Parts: sequence; structure tokens; C-alpha cells
Amino acid sequence: MDIEYQYLVGKLQEALAADARVNALDIKVVIAGGRIHITGQVPTEERRTAVSRIVAELQPQLQLHNELTVLELSDGVKHEGLHA
Repeated sequence: MDIEYQYLVGKLQEALAADARVNALDIKVVIAGGRIHITGQVPTEERRTAVSRIVAELQPQLQLHNELTVLELSDGVKHEGLHA
């Protein structure tokens, strides 16, 4: 990977972690062939969209492939209650 791309990956990951719209540390950023590939999981479609916006603001000249998946929380999930 090119040194410049390594710098850009770090810059993008830092921006995604710091931005209140996303606030995610576990999003993977890879730059290859002039394209930015974003992978990982986010809790909402709004956060997925926010990631695209942030990346586009910082690197508008590179094509973005947002491959983030939105976690689907099932209504059938059992929640444990705390008992005193």
C-alpha cells in the first residue's frame, strides 16, 4: 500500500471515530485502485449514510464502496432483567 494511502486510511478512520454521527472505531477502511472500501457493521441506516457523507467530504476525488451492513435487531431477542 502506498504511504499516501496509509495516511488517508488513518485520517478517515480517525474522522469516523471522532464524528458524533458515526462514533465508530471498528469500521475497516481500505484504499485500493483509487477506491475507498468501507466494511464493518453499524446499528442504523442513518449511521451507514453518515459514513458515506463523511468519507465523501474528506476524499471526494476517490470512489467510495460502502459495504457496511446494518445490524438487524430482532424483536424476538430476550432481554435479561436485573434482579436485586
